[in-house]
Amino acid sequence: MDLEGTQFTHEMIAIGAIKVDIRKDGSVKKIHKGMYTLVKAKNRIGKVVTDLTGITEANLRENGVPFRVALEMLKKYMGREFSKCLFVTFGNHDFRIIAQSHAHNLDVKKEDVEMIIKHQFDFADFANNYVKDEKNNNLSLANMLKVFNIDFEGTQHNALADTLNLVYLYDAFIKNREILKNEYRKTLGMYRHLPQPIHLAIERLANKENVTAEEFEKYVDDSLE
Repeated sequence: MDLEGTQFTHEMIAIGAIKVDIRKDGSVKKIHKGMYTLVKAKNRIGKVVTDLTGITEANLRENGVPFRVALEMLKKYMGREFSKCLFVTFGNHDFRIIAQSHAHNLDVKKEDVEMIIKHQFDFADFANNYVKDEKNNNLSLANMLKVFNIDFEGTQHNALADTLNLVYLYDAFIKNREILKNEYRKTLGMYRHLPQPIHLAIERLANKENVTAEEFEKYVDDSLE
């Protein structure tokens, strides 16, 4: 799932969702046709968000639905799986958008909002434990896809396109274990919050070098100087 929100009040202005069936081993079994709708906000979109997403006030007036209707559409799309699924996003801001939208639309069932927030999973927070850039920074969705040699499909910051590419990234994590392993090795070598002896040992191991017990003992001695 991916949401776009207003610049200042963080109300939902677009939602994209794709239902994905997962096998017991975690691999993707089926990608269903997605759902997408614009959502009317109580406050203005903001120029930064309009420039980023291309969504204008006129778009929302002409094609947007109330937040309540958007959630009803999501529930209908999910069907019986609504109360049992995991809502996966790239980043945690989407769930702030859900909460803020509810705060501006109290006609929405509180239990529906709580259901989504309770069953959230931030894939970015998970993925960035394993894959970083060369300066140890977190990667965007598009740049993380590049790590797995996947080009972003569609337009970035379109809620449905972002959702589809998140599915592709999840699938790549499952299928491309060798790439993931190599990236994780590099990420481990960049950890800076570890004690110095452990950091030095892991840095060498990440570069496929051997570390003997005697060398590790020297790292410990040096750190105590």
